[in-house]
Order: sequence, then structure tokens, then C-alpha cells
Amino acid sequence: MVTLRCTRKLRRHLDIVPDESPEPSTGVLEDWYANLVPTVAGDLIIFVNERSLLTVAVPEWEVENLVPLFRARVVNLLTMIGVSAEAAGRELSHLATVRFGRTASRSVIGSMNDMAWHYQVMADEGKGKEQLSLSEAEEELSRVPCSPLGYRYPADVAKELLHGKMGSAS
Repeated sequence: MVTLRCTRKLRRHLDIVPDESPEPSTGVLEDWYANLVPTVAGDLIIFVNERSLLTVAVPEWEVENLVPLFRARVVNLLTMIGVSAEAAGRELSHLATVRFGRTASRSVIGSMNDMAWHYQVMADEGKGKEQLSLSEAEEELSRVPCSPLGYRYPADVAKELLHGKMGSAS
């Protein structure tokens, strides 16, 4: 089970009523935060992982398939950054059940705002839907050093977490 912690803007957009006290996420990566981000290539719903700060995005026009596409994007990114198929599969099993909650960490929201800006810049540089590759953007953002991670890369932190090489605290 995983909790998607949505911003107020996204909850209103999707008409989501959050679970006021969601159960803890069962996956190693724990909760994901989500927000609606406007770009020149079209609006995106971005997801940022609370422990690793990995980010994936789903085009807003795909909102009907949001949760299945979120799962697919996560597995795609984990594969691209070199997470073993076994570890990615274990994490995917925890994404089978999704609950929606309110945001709970200002630090993650700050990181999500940084990632949103990066998506906007990448879309602006590409000047349209045809030019923005979400997979390329996600992989590129997994290699951006993040202050809350001690200037480590989200990809490295995620691999360590998923391969059991990090303690339970991030």
C-alpha cells in the first residue's frame, strides 16, 4: 500500500477527498507527493518520492488512468536507473493499493517545487508535447543533486534503499 500525498491544488482538480489518517505506506520508498504543474507542453501531474526524491510525471490529459500510469512510470524509472528487476518488482507490489492523503512534509514540497520548475524548463526548451520525453526528463532529474539528500542523487538513494544498503531513516 502507498499513500499519494496530493497538494490542495491537485486534490481540487481531481476532486479527491483525502484519507485523514492514512495507514503507513508499506513499500521501501514509502509515500509519494503529487502536484499539478502547468508547462508549455501541457499540464503534468508530477510525483516525488518522500525518501529518495525520485520524480515521475503523468500528462494531465491521462488523468483517467492516473494510478496505473503512475505505477508504470515508477517501474520504468527504477529500471532506467539500474534497480534490479527483483527489487523493482517488490516495490511495485506495494503500489497495488493506493490511498490519497494530504501533504505532510514542507521539505518534500520544497523539493517538489524545484522538480516542477525543472519540468517547466525542459518543456519550454522543447517547445511542445512532441519534444518533451517524460522518460528522459525523469532520468535526468534522478541525477540532480538534492540538498535534503546531502547533495546526493535521487537515483543513488533509491538504489541503496531498494537494495537494502541504507538504514530505515533517510
